[in-house]
Amino acid sequence: MLLISADRLRELVTMREAIDVVRQAFIDVSRGVIDQPPRVAVGRGSALAMIARHTDGGGTVLKALTIRPDNPNRGLPTIQALVIWFDGLTGAPLAALDGTSLTAMRTGATSGVATELLAPADAAVLAIIGAGGQAPDQVRAICAVRDIREVRVAARSYDSAQRLLVKLEPELTSTKIVACQTVVEAISGADVVCAATNSKEALFAADDLRDRVHVNAIGAYTLTMCELPADLLRSAEVVSVDQVEMALAEAGDLVGAIRDGAMQVGDMVEIGTLLRQERPEFTGRTVFKSVGIAAQDLALARLATEKAMAIGGFPTADL
Repeated sequence: MLLISADRLRELVTMREAIDVVRQAFIDVSRGVIDQPPRVAVGRGSALAMIARHTDGGGTVLKALTIRPDNPNRGLPTIQALVIWFDGLTGAPLAALDGTSLTAMRTGATSGVATELLAPADAAVLAIIGAGGQAPDQVRAICAVRDIREVRVAARSYDSAQRLLVKLEPELTSTKIVACQTVVEAISGADVVCAATNSKEALFAADDLRDRVHVNAIGAYTLTMCELPADLLRSAEVVSVDQVEMALAEAGDLVGAIRDGAMQVGDMVEIGTLLRQERPEFTGRTVFKSVGIAAQDLALARLATEKAMAIGGFPTADL
């Protein structure tokens, strides 16, 4: 069985490649060719298990993860995960992949897919809210699909925003990166906004945004969490999700807005459905809300395993 570490994963797969395979995964979900039951959560969401299988015999992915919000204080990622890739023909486990890095990368790629589809073509200013483990790949993905000239970072603390700035500056040498004191400062005039927090209340008001802006929200993953304001969801030209079933089970932002009458279930559209249509033209605000689905893990794990097998020379372990 191949062992694919966090560093090896990023050597094998570029962000552009991750975006492309995640896009196809969303299309496959829309076509009904991926089996993925709702994820299993225990300990009030502190431990999760996700599984997905492609009906074309392309393989199966299993991911187990834990979530510890206090881990950054220990110098550790909030999400700790392991992903196992099983061969479609024999059912044998072919690879064990670092799930923490895979989760961050596929979540970034997800926002990349949505941004490429929904954001203004000339988007140049990105605001990222949150500076945790998911944030760097959010920025990398948006910069892979749009010519971003300025990245503004707002976080729980200004020091956290500064640390993300220092981390990204060596990679984004032609992009101005600014640490902001407030969320409003970061999003004012931004073309794309990414929220990657575990907030329990809306991070901003719709009036703080441009009339034409795209917003990705990927941090809140339980019914008690909320990043998006109801007034944005009420007025958005489109509210897209990775999967309606999972959004209704876990997206506190959307479920709260539906409960309060700001939107209806029918207002949500799965991004795979949008991707299969003629490319839409939007003039107002667009929203993508993701709670994460196993199809994303399947797509990236499959690509990384196939590339690792083609190259060879990776560490292996006996089961």
